Amino acid sequence: MDTQFIEIYHTIKNDIFRLAYSYTKNLLDAEDITQDVFIKLYENLPKFNDNEHIKKWCIKITINKCKNLFLSSWKKKIRIITEKDENNVFEDNSSAFDEVINALFSLSKDYRILIVLYYYEGYKVKEISKLLKVNESTIRTRLQRARNQLQILLKEEKV
Repeated sequence: MDTQFIEIYHTIKNDIFRLAYSYTKNLLDAEDITQDVFIKLYENLPKFNDNEHIKKWCIKITINKCKNLFLSSWKKKIRIITEKDENNVFEDNSSAFDEVINALFSLSKDYRILIVLYYYEGYKVKEISKLLKVNESTIRTRLQRARNQLQILLKEEKV
């Protein structure tokens, strides 16, 4: 079981971290959530028959942990100060990429998560719908709105 867990960990750790970071906009919270997800995975790994659904399960757990973080009374009372992280989570150092990431993080949480899941993680609308428990047409509409907002933000930055 340990070798299976280590293999799974190395395969999906960056994906889980990126999702948590795009949701929380906070490096430390994203690291905590990622750690919690893998602890939960380690505890539940014997229950899985195959590796096919593990990544989807981990993404769902990540989303739930992120939501729970924002529902906690501690998080509600704290003023979140966002600062640019010197460690680029998305592993690209071009200035154009920085503009896109800045625009992405200025979107609302709902739009930001959809963009990451659809474009960066490669999930289909139907899969995102199941993960988030939202109607497929709603996902399509939100994706279109997110694209439009990104386009506007990127045009503003060039002016």
